[in-house]
Amino acid sequence: MKQTLLLLLLVSGVNIALAQRTTWSVNIAPSISHRLPQTKTLPALEESVRNGERPMHTFDFGIDFRTAINDHWYVGTALLYSQKGFANTHVDIPYPNIRVSRAHIIDFIQNYLEIPFFVTRTVFKNDRFQLYPMVGVTNSLLIAEKNRVAVRGGEVDKDVEEALTKPYLRTKQVHNIGLLGGFGIQASVDPKTFIGLEAQSKVMLSPLADISSQSQRNLYSVGLNFRFVRTLR
Repeated sequence: MKQTLLLLLLVSGVNIALAQRTTWSVNIAPSISHRLPQTKTLPALEESVRNGERPMHTFDFGIDFRTAINDHWYVGTALLYSQKGFANTHVDIPYPNIRVSRAHIIDFIQNYLEIPFFVTRTVFKNDRFQLYPMVGVTNSLLIAEKNRVAVRGGEVDKDVEEALTKPYLRTKQVHNIGLLGGFGIQASVDPKTFIGLEAQSKVMLSPLADISSQSQRNLYSVGLNFRFVRTLR
């Protein structure tokens, strides 16, 4: 009985969605990722670790679906491969037991399967263009995390590289919740085809714990989402 009821609810939901104007799109979103700053006074070790961290170029890639509630409001979801992280140029600080020089650089990289849920509201619309803000939440499932090691002006020693590939950060949980917000513009190519551009920002609510200094800070990313949109109905 429960299975039949769930199936009926699913079929009803699909029928309601298809009865409205629904679009799907391919999303390519280059971004810059980093950790949020801490405003409080930090101990010397934490301050040294933070001073070595730098933003890193990352990206999101995937598809989304958006359904109209009325002429102004849309609800949407997406399935994205999402990369986050940041760089550190003071590698000797978080790895005090490894003999490394300041020439070493590491990129801390996290790869996620991300499923956001969001709403948009059209604030301007004519025959060709529409503008809208967006807000929502992200569900990120951690796939893998690693350090990418490099040396400025030289080659990486294999033993040092192997020791530095272990991240000095710890992710507390596989499933992470975040917030997203932004503003977008969409232009029509034909009645069923559109191109769009969205300025987006995302903040992970689950902090990263620094193993060496015990600090905890949240990742964020800022980027541009290029969309190639088709109308289903």
